[in-house]
Amino acid sequence: MRINLTKKDIINSIYMQIGFSKKISENLFDDMFDSILDNLITYKKVKISKFGTFTIRKKKSRPGVNFKTREQKIISERSVLLFKPSKEFKEFINNIDEKT
Repeated sequence: MRINLTKKDIINSIYMQIGFSKKISENLFDDMFDSILDNLITYKKVKISKFGTFTIRKKKSRPGVNFKTREQKIISERSVLLFKPSKEFKEFINNIDEKT
């Protein structure tokens, strides 16, 4: 059983289920992710109904320790991507566990 789902797998799934050509399926996939990324950059938040919400959060710089060398370093300020699943998505996942 494969663990990773690749872009090629998703494009083939669109191709098989909807019947678009592979080139159109790839363009559809790319356009969808471009739209999500553009909205994340502009609004710092994307909500996909019945799936979940992606948000970008700034983390401040903070002190940290390299546990191997015990050297103290400053962890730089950065942005992180967060995902919060919707209630429907959580229920769907929990129902899958009960069926198997």
